Amino acid sequence: MQVSEVRALPREELRLIVLLESRAAPRLRTIEGLWRKSTRKRPGSMTVFIRAEGLLDAAEIDEIVANAPLDLLEFQRAAAAVPIERRAHIGTWIERFNAGQACSSLPANAINVSEDSAMRSAAIS
Repeated sequence: MQVSEVRALPREELRLIVLLESRAAPRLRTIEGLWRKSTRKRPGSMTVFIRAEGLLDAAEIDEIVANAPLDLLEFQRAAAAVPIERRAHIGTWIERFNAGQACSSLPANAINVSEDSAMRSAAIS
């Protein structure tokens, strides 16, 4: 992905990039981020670029880095305890993430709802 393409991304996709890099950061050893290594034109981390360009507010980036990876892990752990046919789709977490809502505040049984979408929406609202 080129610098110009990142600049053109909508807010939701920029937030997902920050999430991806922050989730992967503890395991990165030989690369800086999704762009791998820095060049004269851009850093190796798209998150660093997004921050430097002001594409997302610095406080928003900090909040994503601090909270979203753990919220995602909590969602996955809770979902793993529910039979697959009754499990909430990862899209429910992504929708809440894009809306800026913390997922860690969800009760464990919020994921264990029927396939009725109205009931699922009510349980996680």
